[in-house]
Amino acid sequence: MATIKDVARLAGVAPSTVSNYFTGNANVSEETRTRIEKAIKELGYRPNIAARSLRLSQSKSIGLVVPNIANPYFSEIVQAIGLACQPLGYSLLLSASNGDDSRETELVNNLFKQHIDGLLIIHTGRDRQELPFADDPPLPVVFVDREVVGCASVATDNYLGGRMAAQHLVRLGHRHIGILAGDIHVRNVQQRVEGFQDELARYGLSVDPNLVIKGTQSFETGRDVHLLMVQSKPPTAIFATNDIIALGAWHKLTTMGYRVPEDVSIVGFDNIEMSQWTIPPLTTVHQDKRELGRQAVALLVKTIQSRIPFSETIYVPPEIVVRGSSAPPPSTLES
Repeated sequence: MATIKDVARLAGVAPSTVSNYFTGNANVSEETRTRIEKAIKELGYRPNIAARSLRLSQSKSIGLVVPNIANPYFSEIVQAIGLACQPLGYSLLLSASNGDDSRETELVNNLFKQHIDGLLIIHTGRDRQELPFADDPPLPVVFVDREVVGCASVATDNYLGGRMAAQHLVRLGHRHIGILAGDIHVRNVQQRVEGFQDELARYGLSVDPNLVIKGTQSFETGRDVHLLMVQSKPPTAIFATNDIIALGAWHKLTTMGYRVPEDVSIVGFDNIEMSQWTIPPLTTVHQDKRELGRQAVALLVKTIQSRIPFSETIYVPPEIVVRGSSAPPPSTLES
């Protein structure tokens, strides 16, 4: 069987560099990483995880708790985290809290008892003081997607994403805009709405409180768009705080006889895979799920290896993806 020395020889690097590649103890350049991966593939090398775990007193397993695996966005995050774990030799133990606070705490405690090396969690949205494992966790913890101030977190810059969505609609000419906000108690949703409203304010605009619907990050909240369209002056554009809400709104608008974007523009948030397959495709704020997963795993593994706690947030920049669901308002008299 091939050894780590064989991989190093074929890749033209030191055995310690190959070891760093697997453990993440030190930065490995992209060129070196490519050579190592090519050597691993050619030799069919498989690291002896059990032996390494005994030497390091580690299980080489990571716990992951998410609110809901049925939500396409969370499924894509799980996939990204899984892909990031593979080359590092870590296995993933996945649990879903279903958005329930007590269930989340129970799952976290159970995972800690299973001798995991660290935990990644997309938490339910509770405040920090309500998280029993935030301040003094028995193992390294990294919060993913939903920032927890003062704790190791990897999240999209949601405030900037909200600003991008508002700027796009204003530049198209929209002045009368509605918001469909789900789970407003969750920090990243708050940041999206705040960014959106602050950007409108830069143009001297604001959102009519009657054109703001609060619910959950679900298809059903999107279907509440009919409450906006029955107002005396319905919006010409809708900002939804995730793509699932946007798709729910789109479906309801269609049943009401509205056309997207001819009558109403829609902008979502997340850029889940299905958003590009609507007709026309959905304009949305892209979250780089692969980068979120890669950075979260890298930060957790670094903390596991160094035992040095990290208490800040790493922000992944968003990007506005302009597609066919947004266009100028139907009337040039929009004001």
